[in-house]
Amino acid sequence: MSRIPLPATKSALLRLRADLEFLEAGRELLDQKREFLNDALLTFDREAFALRERVEGELRETSAELAEAHAALGDDGLQRLALAAVPLQPPEVRERSLMGVAVPLLLPRPEEKGATGSVLVASPGESGAAAAQVSSRLRRLAEPLAELGALESCCLRLAAELARTRRKLNALEVVHIPNHRETIRFIADRLEEREREALFQLKRVKSLQRARS
Repeated sequence: MSRIPLPATKSALLRLRADLEFLEAGRELLDQKREFLNDALLTFDREAFALRERVEGELRETSAELAEAHAALGDDGLQRLALAAVPLQPPEVRERSLMGVAVPLLLPRPEEKGATGSVLVASPGESGAAAAQVSSRLRRLAEPLAELGALESCCLRLAAELARTRRKLNALEVVHIPNHRETIRFIADRLEEREREALFQLKRVKSLQRARS
């Protein structure tokens, strides 16, 4: 803790007290922001964890069905089906602000016209049931995967802003506010000492004047 290099004057003392009041108000706001970001981060992290568990379980089952499709159709058969795949429309992503942090927001995707529920269709005479099942699963997983990506992006952005907020709060609590308080005490003591000296000198002058009269 160190003092701020300012002259020991009443104007400097008033300015420091006003600055200290401003810093303490800023600390309160940063502390509220820290609590909000921490709660929001925990909420998004819980949601992302639960969704990640579900998606990973679906992907494990999809991987097993993909192995069956590969055994039935081989590389060439799967590649032919992939060339005929119907592309999915990407989700619309917008941003919203949480305590000044821009986080992604997925908007519901409109229903696709003519969608059949499967992006792969097996050719006549081929054993494409497993491939169609894989396609159907992947189609259903598209939206949860996009949602998971948005949640994890929220977590990363909130964590970064939370770290910045903690650094600012720490700087206020450990450096700036203590330095202002120490400087205020020092200047107040110096001014009080000067007032005592001036009062003593005044009393001494009056005493000398009375002695001479």
